[in-house]
Amino acid sequence: MNTLSDEEFEQIYGRKPVRRVKKKKIYWNRIIIALIILIGIVTGLVKLTALVVSKIKGDDTQKTNKVLNNTSSVAVKEDASSAEDKKDEPAKYSNMDFTVCVDAGHGDYDGGTTDASGTRYEKDDNLKVALEVQKYLEKYGVNVVMIRDDDSFLELDERCAKANNAKADMYVSLHRNSYDGDISGVEVWVNNSEPEYDTKLAQNILDDLEKVGISENRGVQYGYVGNSGVNYYINADTVMPSCLVELGFITEDIDNKLFDEHLTEYGQAIADGIVQTAVDVGLVDESGKRLMSEQLISPEKPVNNKDSSSVADAMTTPMETDSSADVYNTQENEWY
Repeated sequence: MNTLSDEEFEQIYGRKPVRRVKKKKIYWNRIIIALIILIGIVTGLVKLTALVVSKIKGDDTQKTNKVLNNTSSVAVKEDASSAEDKKDEPAKYSNMDFTVCVDAGHGDYDGGTTDASGTRYEKDDNLKVALEVQKYLEKYGVNVVMIRDDDSFLELDERCAKANNAKADMYVSLHRNSYDGDISGVEVWVNNSEPEYDTKLAQNILDDLEKVGISENRGVQYGYVGNSGVNYYINADTVMPSCLVELGFITEDIDNKLFDEHLTEYGQAIADGIVQTAVDVGLVDESGKRLMSEQLISPEKPVNNKDSSSVADAMTTPMETDSSADVYNTQENEWY
């Protein structure tokens, strides 16, 4: 059977032929099977790649999870330990055979200075940190003489006499500072004769406090604020190395925040500075064994260089000094 060409068909019938287009059959089952196979291949390649990467990196994901789990466990353990005052943690020092007098400034009706609101009293902060210092010193085996361990009051001459009569080897008086202005930081005051042992004590305490974190290190200061010609009472009438720690300004929010957050650490830092001084000046050795047979005396302090050259006399007769200092705070009972 002859088939007409399109031109022939058009000449005979006067129109173009209409031809049926043969539809192509789509094999959907084959397409689905191919897609399943492709997905399987891709999934296999992804798993294989992940396995290779995991092996190369030493399974970092598992290690990270392990570290996080261990960190969480440590945090829980530390919290529990802190709740029990870390009873099982070995002391940094032990068997320290010497005596320290810890003086929480002010007390009872003498509240010291206050914050801007007038509701935070220096006497309370002083006692809080003094009790922390006592805790760590006793943990280290140091014999501690507390001027006060409650909201009580002693006159300045009574405080000095208590330390001198107890034959304390060091005296640390704890205070908060104040100023009507924008000043913050920690400073430690020493007798204006700049005795070596007293300066060492002050510097060691400052160094350890700075390791914990303070707003500013204002350094070791000599004499009395605003007048280097006079001294704070406790630095004038104690025969042993002594210092007065102004642990931040109670009139500054930043210092109060640091005080509250680091109270325990500040207590330990002050205790550590005291113990380090005992080692540095040869009072005890590193093991805590006492090397001096007598009480540690600060030979350069004027109280130990009176005509009588008698420590016993210093215990009963206060040094006479000028009390005309013009100062920026109202803590008159701190100076002499």
